[in-house]
Amino acid sequence: MERRLLREIVALRDVTGAALLDNEGFVLYSEPLHDDSVQHLGKAIALLDPSVAKKRVTLVGESGTIIAEQLDGNRIVVIRCQSSANLGQIRQTLESLSVTFNALIP
Repeated sequence: MERRLLREIVALRDVTGAALLDNEGFVLYSEPLHDDSVQHLGKAIALLDPSVAKKRVTLVGESGTIIAEQLDGNRIVVIRCQSSANLGQIRQTLESLSVTFNALIP
């Protein structure tokens, strides 16, 4: 189910990868499946101080944007997109999918 949700995010225009991390920053699922760059991004995002980043962090760079969202169960979803991406649409989709991700926690 998690992989299907990540595929739904990656299907958005200008989204190039997504990963679901556990509370220690290890990649649980990624899409595309064997994309090392998404896994490296996940490790970098895991270093963010949770006391500073409460729910969502958006890092805008010259060559792209990274969005990280805290989920229930101390999980984080990380999305990598091109600089031309429609961030509003991506955030809106992420909000609705976060509810589904959170519902998967036992």
